[in-house]
Amino acid sequence: MKLVVERIRARRRGVRRSLQAVWGSPTAVVGLGLILLFGIAALIYPLLLRTVWPAKIYDPLVGFDFTMMHPADPSSAHLLGTDALGRDVLSMILAASRPAWVVALTAAITTGMIATFVGALGAFYRGWVDGVLSHVSDAFLLLPAPIFVLIIAEQVELSPVRFGLVFGLINGLGAGAIVMRSQGLKVMAEPFIEAARVAGGGGPHILVRHLVPHLLPLAVLYMMLSVVGAIVAHGFAAFLGQTESLVSWGAIVFFGVTSARSFSGVVPWSALVSASAALSLFAGAFYLVSSGLREILDPRLRAR
Repeated sequence: MKLVVERIRARRRGVRRSLQAVWGSPTAVVGLGLILLFGIAALIYPLLLRTVWPAKIYDPLVGFDFTMMHPADPSSAHLLGTDALGRDVLSMILAASRPAWVVALTAAITTGMIATFVGALGAFYRGWVDGVLSHVSDAFLLLPAPIFVLIIAEQVELSPVRFGLVFGLINGLGAGAIVMRSQGLKVMAEPFIEAARVAGGGGPHILVRHLVPHLLPLAVLYMMLSVVGAIVAHGFAAFLGQTESLVSWGAIVFFGVTSARSFSGVVPWSALVSASAALSLFAGAFYLVSSGLREILDPRLRAR
């Protein structure tokens, strides 16, 4: 019983130290603040549409305000203005945050799980297992995930979930697995691994209880970087009309560019700037968190 209590206390101390390290990184704090802001945006949007905003005006797909000419400049009724089709820009920006979150979470989880699994297996078993997995990773490394996903999207329309899965699969099997394997080899050379073997720990025990936990911090870092690539790639795919998301930041930019030629001839700058800024800030938020984590994990960066 005392041993269990001591382990729980040790884990709490570890979590507390990790949180203190994160809060001690201004870069990570700024990134987490932006992520929280986008999380709130995704949560409050359906509430606004059901309570404050009339759907016939603020619906991101078919909403239209008949009281003004479009595209309209920002006003009290439309804080970010409207586009050439009469749709409220703020409503579209908030609505587009939801598929962006789906892409981000799916890509991050898929990348982290696959990269950790493949990297840990290669580092632990070595031999022919490591050789086969290394060749697979090298092959996927030659397939840049953003470009490959765009090629697939050209043939099949990808929902946010499928987009994140494909991106995470390619990213995890390629660069992610290589990074995890390299870190895994360092962990396997540590004295506590040999001590676990001497104590009678079997292969699965050492793999699950000793190797994988030491890969998780790096896995989280790589998950953040995967989100950056997935969000930018999804924005390009949406701009090219290769996704199922009718409302996304890339699609907003596309309609803003094309509507200026097809309708009034007036460029809806508020829609273009807002959608571009939202995409950049959302991807940048995860990059800032990854940069902060890199500072925490690398003593040389902390020394600077």
